Amino acid sequence: MPHDDERIDRLLDFIANAPADETLITMDCNDCCEKISRLAEQVANGAELSDILPEMQKFMRYWGDCREEFEALVAVLKQEKALEGLDFADLENSPFVSE
Repeated sequence: MPHDDERIDRLLDFIANAPADETLITMDCNDCCEKISRLAEQVANGAELSDILPEMQKFMRYWGDCREEFEALVAVLKQEKALEGLDFADLENSPFVSE
């Protein structure tokens, strides 16, 4: 857990530097789910969020819940992509699968 000095520094940083983009502030992740999903797909495919929507990257620096959900979605999409060519039928004959 951060010390009091660290908390105060983070709070002051938030007050001084948190993005004031009204669109992002009023955005509800549930309402913008499709847009966020498209952003996550682009990032999972190798794009940089800072190139696609730099305001969102700045926003997520200060809003941890949003960042965590976005990063989790990107991780799931990357894993799905990695497993695309995997034939699960081959796993049945794997010596690592026991019945």
